[in-house]
Amino acid sequence: MAQGSLDSCCQNSKFKRLMQKYLLSLLSIGALSAEMVFDTKLIELKVGVDEQSVTAEFPFEIKGEDAVIKNYDAPCSCLKAKIYPLNNDRSTKLKWKVGDTGKVIGKFNLGNFKGTVDKSIVLNFRGNQESSKLTVRVSIPELFKIEPPTQQWDLGGGLESKTYKITVNHSEPIHILEDTGTSENFPYIIKRIKDGWEYEVVVTPTQDKTPGMGMIRFYTDSKSKRFQRSQIFAVMRTPRPAAAETSP
Repeated sequence: MAQGSLDSCCQNSKFKRLMQKYLLSLLSIGALSAEMVFDTKLIELKVGVDEQSVTAEFPFEIKGEDAVIKNYDAPCSCLKAKIYPLNNDRSTKLKWKVGDTGKVIGKFNLGNFKGTVDKSIVLNFRGNQESSKLTVRVSIPELFKIEPPTQQWDLGGGLESKTYKITVNHSEPIHILEDTGTSENFPYIIKRIKDGWEYEVVVTPTQDKTPGMGMIRFYTDSKSKRFQRSQIFAVMRTPRPAAAETSP
């Protein structure tokens, strides 16, 4: 091959490599966006049976470009969210620069929740960044466990009896001292399989012509306030439409 042709090939190869690097750099710049990067978006906490509230912290760092929080919210009133650090005037800081660090703090009021409960905080941003969903997962011991908490019947579907099972998961027995029902359409009987440890509640609706709901409440001798009152629900509902069949 002549020297001129060889030089031309080398120059073309170098030009192609330079163009590839240039295009890749443009793609990288185009993909760059503001990002609030969290250490984790899920915090799992185990709490004592009588704890009233817990706090979860989600540390973050701003990467890519400056970020602006458009709004943030915890859909459940039981969870309050705040972003730290605050501005000098103690207002919420919404504008963040690259390299800034902070944390979202959620305070979860446990109320009468039992078992494993997920509650979330959602942050929305200006620009291209996707919303961030932060989840607090709390596990609360179920000393007086009811399965299922709700039974459902379909209108016109018959008046079969359905059973709720109650199990005591504790070192001491928990007795049902009193019970009340809110609807005559859902009469019930309580079977004391092993008093203080295991019960069954059998509900048999009296009609399946009109929709309705009933609640049965139990009062116990539990030392924990969380389990001194519990309830189950019975629902007569309109049947859900069957899923439409799709042709192959």
